[in-house]
Amino acid sequence: MDNDNAITLNELLISREERAKKQKSLIQTYKANLISFMVNIPGAPKNTYTSRKLHHEGRDILKKKLKESDINILYAASYYRVTGAETFILSHGDAIKLKEILIHIEENHPLGRLFDFDVIDKDFTFISRTDVGYEKRKCLLCDEDAVICARSRRHSYEQLIKEVYFLTYSYFDKIKSFSNERGGF
Repeated sequence: MDNDNAITLNELLISREERAKKQKSLIQTYKANLISFMVNIPGAPKNTYTSRKLHHEGRDILKKKLKESDINILYAASYYRVTGAETFILSHGDAIKLKEILIHIEENHPLGRLFDFDVIDKDFTFISRTDVGYEKRKCLLCDEDAVICARSRRHSYEQLIKEVYFLTYSYFDKIKSFSNERGGF
């Protein structure tokens, strides 16, 4: 994806460990529920122009939906790493309600399939889709459980990245067309 360098497995593992430490520290500091947001991009290059553009859009959509739902944000920060952009948001809003808002974005926004939102409550419990009565996420290309497709490598990298580009460019082309009709950005 794009022309940026691929990450190594070691970089990915270190990043996950550092992210978990940061999440724990934020929850302890704010004694609040945490939303963690990243972009779901297949393959090794994670810090690309396209992934950053998707992340920026997802973060803005997330903040807008929280505001519309009268959810007060205590803390929000984004970090940019070789393993991709991360956003952390803390709120005293109900963890189940937070997860439902995030699922609504994932299920209804044109880019929602590419967004990876997690909720960890103030007691360090991960709130899953099934905890709030939803099915596990579906594969980007078929109706199978996304985890099963990923583990079995049912679809090629080329198929997956083609769909990522299709969703991304379709969405941003519509915004550009809409913006141009209204006199630009």
